[in-house]
Amino acid sequence: AAGRKRILILEVARPTLLYLLAFETALVIDENGSQMTSHNCVPSPAKKAKTTTSWRSWKGELEANNGKRFGLQDLLPGFTLRLEHRQGGTLATHRGEERILLYRSDKKGAIAKIIYSSEIQEQPSLQSSVAELQKNIAQAKIHVLDVKSQYRGRDLGGLLFSEAITHLKSKYCNNDDNEDDDFNTNEPLKSDYEQKQLYDVNCSLEAEEDVTRHGKLIAFYLRLGCHVVSKRVQYISDNDFAYRKVPMQVTLKAATTAARKRKRSSLMSKASFLPVQLVGDAGKISVKPSGGSEAGIKFDWLINQADDGVQFSTTHGNFLIASPSGSVTILDQVDDSYSDVDGWTTFVPLHISDEIDHDDSPFQQSSSRSLWVLRSCHGTFLTADSVSKCLSCTKLPSFWQANGSNLSLACTSDTPPRRHHYLQCWKLQTHEYGQSMRSRFLNFSLGNATLFEALGWIHTFPAYPFHAWSCEDTSGSSMVSSPSLRTLSFLMAEAAREEGLPDWVQLVALFHELGETVKKLDPNNTGKMADSIYDWTISTRSRVVGCAIPNCATFSEFRHLNTDVLDARYSTDTGVYEANCGLDNVLLLWSGPEYMYHLLRHNQTALPLEALAMVRYYLLGDWHEHHEYTSITNEYDEDMLPWVSDFDRLRRKTRLECLDCVDLSDEQCAYLWDSHYSRMAAKYDCDRLFAW
Repeated sequence: AAGRKRILILEVARPTLLYLLAFETALVIDENGSQMTSHNCVPSPAKKAKTTTSWRSWKGELEANNGKRFGLQDLLPGFTLRLEHRQGGTLATHRGEERILLYRSDKKGAIAKIIYSSEIQEQPSLQSSVAELQKNIAQAKIHVLDVKSQYRGRDLGGLLFSEAITHLKSKYCNNDDNEDDDFNTNEPLKSDYEQKQLYDVNCSLEAEEDVTRHGKLIAFYLRLGCHVVSKRVQYISDNDFAYRKVPMQVTLKAATTAARKRKRSSLMSKASFLPVQLVGDAGKISVKPSGGSEAGIKFDWLINQADDGVQFSTTHGNFLIASPSGSVTILDQVDDSYSDVDGWTTFVPLHISDEIDHDDSPFQQSSSRSLWVLRSCHGTFLTADSVSKCLSCTKLPSFWQANGSNLSLACTSDTPPRRHHYLQCWKLQTHEYGQSMRSRFLNFSLGNATLFEALGWIHTFPAYPFHAWSCEDTSGSSMVSSPSLRTLSFLMAEAAREEGLPDWVQLVALFHELGETVKKLDPNNTGKMADSIYDWTISTRSRVVGCAIPNCATFSEFRHLNTDVLDARYSTDTGVYEANCGLDNVLLLWSGPEYMYHLLRHNQTALPLEALAMVRYYLLGDWHEHHEYTSITNEYDEDMLPWVSDFDRLRRKTRLECLDCVDLSDEQCAYLWDSHYSRMAAKYDCDRLFAW
């Protein structure tokens, strides 16, 4: 706290209060990246006003939803799974046979099953060792373990195997009267006289493998704790079908008072659960075990309904647990580090819808890409650490997207303000809207200014408009919590310079974001609209209007809000345009870079055509990344594509590197301009007054 003039200490009595206070922080998440930094500061009125609408909408919704109970079916609507245990019956073919069946809630018939039998060994076998003769032994065998093909890949076989082993331990190895709860290890043990007779269990099975999964089934059982008991492997051939049988075994030891373990939690008592994948930008998210291992481990997860939220557990029954310190780990059965964990395994899902007006509408999950937060009992939020790629909890909210079709929860760099921006973009940006904005702004009657003057104006705009605010210290001096748009522009120009790119590329890198200055030049119209409804000047992904919209368009789930999709004139690949007319002859979304492109042309600079193409098309990722619009592009566009694509690469790279950089001062920017960029501006006739 050195250097601070005031320190405010809050004693937070309720987790609800803690998570609301945590929102008064600055989030810095790259629009296209996954890294995040934070600054515990309150936004100043100047910059907070620019994000008032989106900030209030999602923060207010979380406040309103705090009293609601969102559960498993809200998070992943559709079917759920349940386990059913059966013993004996007319279908039994083995003595002491039991079966555990896995069912879907919406379909008849089991989707997976395990059949096993067990009995106490009354007479020792001739092969029994002296040690075995001195012990109480029960024999068990796994006869069938089967998961239907369409449900494989989620370790449901491991789940059934673990459930069967848990039941065998409860039946033979554990004194259940001394095991009150899954996590209760502090109760006094009953006397030896009161305990039931306990047995070791030798559980055998035969791993049957065909050539298509040679070695895979053996490895699967080895991960579950089994071992190969004999090198004598049977090879069986039945006409065109050949497979091998490998004898395997797992030994279950009777519990003792000296080595007492936390009992595995069975899902048999859970009303419903689902397999789920926790994924991030790099695939499955890892978890660091409670034993202190340096490397994280990737697990197959189950999510089940809890009283106050949801719980995550591995298919082997280890719960995900969040500690007050922010660490997230799995609760190992032999780890006593967490003796009092009541509630630590529960996460409360809170939803942030994509609806604009929440007051008159009940909760609706508008799309599979809408956002959730998962709040722990400590008031912290589950997230995927961008550096370690492991789960952790932070005081800052981290957002997840639930996908019911593939049963996944994806930690995303997406945020509510960004989604609201694109929602408004889809709603407003029609072909008619684009024509009207061109008629309004392309007469360039807003005023006159040099490009260097405009660079000074964008110093008040954040480089990351959906996640960055500025704050003030108690002395009243401004401290920028993230770089300004001017800093990002100079750093991108410097990056182009370091890569040895042509001087006109460096100049374009410096000027390409100046379209946002329209908010300064037109404060009563564009400025007010940017503060309240939609800021078209921000550089976000673009598309062609007036023809069919590609499926890969950014936030395509909002396309139904755009009235052009219902107009037959715009429903074909060419739409209102001639085939292969070229991108110079089509309308793009009206944006800051689109305005800047027309401004440079109107003021007749000496920049080459490649420079103008960079300014206009770097946001058209559907074209230069996904190769859409082939029906309207021509050879000239293909010649421009490498330049545009490389410029967009440079911009993305700079935005990622600029996340934690210090904002450049007026003096630093003036020095860079005077020592280098002013000469380039003069060379390409960009150093004079421009009509805006």
